[in-house]
Amino acid sequence: MNLLKNTATEGRRQPADNKYWLRLGIFTAVVVGLATVLTLVILIRLQLRVFVTPVRNANLDADAAEAMLRRPVREISLTTADGLRLAGWYSPGPARQAVIVVHGINANRMAVLPEAARLAEAGYHLLLLDLRGHGRSEGDQLTYGYREALDVLAAVDFLAARPEIEQVGALGTSYGGAAVARAAALDPRLRAVVIESSYSSLPDAVDDAFDGLSIFPRRPFAPLLIRLAERRVGVSIQEVDSARDLATLSPRAVMIIHGTADGMFPPSHALKMYGAAAEPKELWLIEGLGHANPALEHEAEFRARVLSFFERAFEEQGNK
Repeated sequence: MNLLKNTATEGRRQPADNKYWLRLGIFTAVVVGLATVLTLVILIRLQLRVFVTPVRNANLDADAAEAMLRRPVREISLTTADGLRLAGWYSPGPARQAVIVVHGINANRMAVLPEAARLAEAGYHLLLLDLRGHGRSEGDQLTYGYREALDVLAAVDFLAARPEIEQVGALGTSYGGAAVARAAALDPRLRAVVIESSYSSLPDAVDDAFDGLSIFPRRPFAPLLIRLAERRVGVSIQEVDSARDLATLSPRAVMIIHGTADGMFPPSHALKMYGAAAEPKELWLIEGLGHANPALEHEAEFRARVLSFFERAFEEQGNK
């Protein structure tokens, strides 16, 4: 009798036990699914922040700058057309021309001292700028050259107001190169520009650099992150196009410098910008150079090529 009773009881429990495990499985799947979605949302938000927020490096050494330039620098403050206060160094020279020197992403004006030191040898007035959100300048967003062009234009205003300066040029590296290209397209007072290790357009940069800079694969996440970034900063990716900007500069002079081993922006970016620009233009492809400072690794050739470029460009523009 007990055996029959236990068997009957076991038969009644089995359907209830099956429902329990089914409910537990559904609950676990829902929890895991929600946790996955929440984790994905958090990671996307973190990645978006990386893409649109600069990493501020405010470590500056004016004594080191003066030692490299072999002349004094003084701290200056500029105000952009959209109301940001920018910091920089101004170093006057004996020439009648000035060059604005613009750093790359997540850096500051210290990063372009090697280029500035070579330009100082030629006697140019120099303005080393901290772009918005970098160094000691105000701002907290990256627009990859679009609004940063206003920073370069603020520097042009500062230099153009000085009676001892007759002409202004600019040199920008990487992210700073995009800012210089757009600024030159907006303001004809920039008479000559040098673009180092930069990108031909932001869509091209995404195509080539996204996988190396993101924790997500380019497909299918790049379009989503681009759309979110555009909404966050209010600028379309299509609006950042250095090749298009450089095409408008003639008869002003353009020089493109790029390494053949640049793993972030391959030489195709330089070739596209050079192809878009009209004469006068120069292209210096440096064999074996990565995404690195050409003034450090090729100092003598940098001095010869870049100083000659600015000298010719300023002379030709001065005769017009």
